[in-house]
Amino acid sequence: MADNKKIKNFILVSGAIAAASFAVMGVVAKKKKPSSVYDDKPEEKNPFEGKKVRFVEDEADAENADGVKGHLEEIGEAEYRGSLYDKYGKRALDVFLSGMGLIILSPVFLGISVAIKIDDPGPVLFTQKRVGKNKQYFKLHKFRSMKMSTPHDVPTHMLDNPDSYITSVGRFLRKHSLDELPQIWDIFIGNMSVIGPRPALWNQDVLTAERDKYGVNEIKPGLTGWAQINGRDELEIVDKAKLDGEYVKDEGPAMDLKCFLGSLGVFGGDKSVVEGGTGEIHKENKLRPGVPETDPEPDFGFKKKFEIDKEKKIKVLVVGAGSYIGETFKSYATEHYPNIEVDVVGTLNGEWRDVDFSAYDCIYDVAGIAHADVGNVSDEVKEKYYAVNTDLTLEICRKAKEAAEKRSINRKESTAGKNPMQFIFMSSAIIYGDSAPYGTSKMIDEDTVPAPANFYGDSKWQADKGVRTLADKKMKVAVLRPPMIYGKESKGNYPTLAKLAKRLPIFPDVDNERSMLYVGNLCEFLCLLMLSGEGGIYFPQNSTYTKTSEMVKEISAVAGKKIVETKALNPAVKIGQKVPGKIGGLVDKAFGNLTYDQMLSVYYGMPYQITNLKDSIIETEG
Repeated sequence: MADNKKIKNFILVSGAIAAASFAVMGVVAKKKKPSSVYDDKPEEKNPFEGKKVRFVEDEADAENADGVKGHLEEIGEAEYRGSLYDKYGKRALDVFLSGMGLIILSPVFLGISVAIKIDDPGPVLFTQKRVGKNKQYFKLHKFRSMKMSTPHDVPTHMLDNPDSYITSVGRFLRKHSLDELPQIWDIFIGNMSVIGPRPALWNQDVLTAERDKYGVNEIKPGLTGWAQINGRDELEIVDKAKLDGEYVKDEGPAMDLKCFLGSLGVFGGDKSVVEGGTGEIHKENKLRPGVPETDPEPDFGFKKKFEIDKEKKIKVLVVGAGSYIGETFKSYATEHYPNIEVDVVGTLNGEWRDVDFSAYDCIYDVAGIAHADVGNVSDEVKEKYYAVNTDLTLEICRKAKEAAEKRSINRKESTAGKNPMQFIFMSSAIIYGDSAPYGTSKMIDEDTVPAPANFYGDSKWQADKGVRTLADKKMKVAVLRPPMIYGKESKGNYPTLAKLAKRLPIFPDVDNERSMLYVGNLCEFLCLLMLSGEGGIYFPQNSTYTKTSEMVKEISAVAGKKIVETKALNPAVKIGQKVPGKIGGLVDKAFGNLTYDQMLSVYYGMPYQITNLKDSIIETEG
């Protein structure tokens, strides 16, 4: 009984303290609200408040926070009528959650404040003018993470050497998004919401104009939101605005819950945070030496006609010992094309540098780092990807070009361009970004512009562009952009799928399509391409698209198992895709759509698609 009484008293006292705290904070909030939206400084208010705008580029204007010269122009009145949830239900939740957050986290606020003071004496809080609901400017609060000498109202990504401005405590706060905690007060006072589009800087004119297209500026900004958990500052402005628009369209309890759950992983330590930044995946990954800014004119292989002498004798050097593709190709060529002599050299310790490339007709570069977890890696790891996938590839290609020059001189063909050397580089479909999520489709055709979604894809894309600039009459450069490759002893997603096929009794019957490439078809393609000596861009794939459940069924059959495909599980797949984080990502990988237009993959005179899906599974699992 005594314990129950103590618990009851504790609850009563805690409730009384919370109620009193809410009352006091409410009075303070009411008093501070006018100054927080610049009512006391009319000259600081937004002239476009309540207006719809567009952005007009103008070289005569100063560069704004989005890095573009121009200005906003009014094009009409904003017309947004929020739902009952938006007006009342959401606000009630905001007040309750933010109020409780301020009370419960008060010890954390105190600890951070002391740490900031010790690390770099000065104000604990930092305020910025931001764009709120209906484009009303308000004062956004943060824990100060940068030194007192840092220029105000300048996004971190626009500073020279921004790391030099961040304090030691600030670096930790940013990594875990703890610098955003004071915005809980901005929520309580009514300038923000827990969930919503992140508030733009007052001078991010391009972002403001893009958001107007989707009605994003007519709702309160949030501490976290849909764009925030789908790329954050790595997103380009247009993509960020579209995601914010998706949130506005689906705004409601379910969408807010999804954003909240997805944000838990972000606050755990996200590396895509660059305050005020947009499109950082492209700004951060600067061009490596020898890589052109623009894509060289594409020379598509599907537009060529091939006349191939299958008995022609050639010598091929595979650069990248131990590579699955390289070793499999050598075995295949040895068995099926004895006229193709294949040597292999490693890249460790610079072995390849001691080889005379001029003794070979084709240099096949397979050296590279395959993608791993690209969402949580250090800058050192990223640098390694570029050093190998881009820099090393370009160095190998330059050596091949020097060898091609040597060959042409020795053969007295310096201008005739006869029997040029051939350089083949293994690019990847990853340069076009991620596959389309479950329920949507993505087909790549000749007009699709590469847009890498991460540093791995960008490292391959830079190499793709770089090697093509080195092509000339003496050296043909062929770039392959294959989809997922599978085969006996292959790595990646296929082995995981094979394990599931052999263990599960049932599997979802989802109607998806993916371009895939059996390693045997790839090796046949390589042999024919090497015998042709041609350059260009190629998209080898199987003759038909692959449905995940169909592949699983074939694998199961070869293993002597029986698996039942059923659409009854499809709702579970749909629910799983909505779960933020790894679960949703795995669903998209397994059941998403990504295809190459088959037109890109058919080459006149090069019949390489010799093995169908069923036979390829038999050969792989047999």
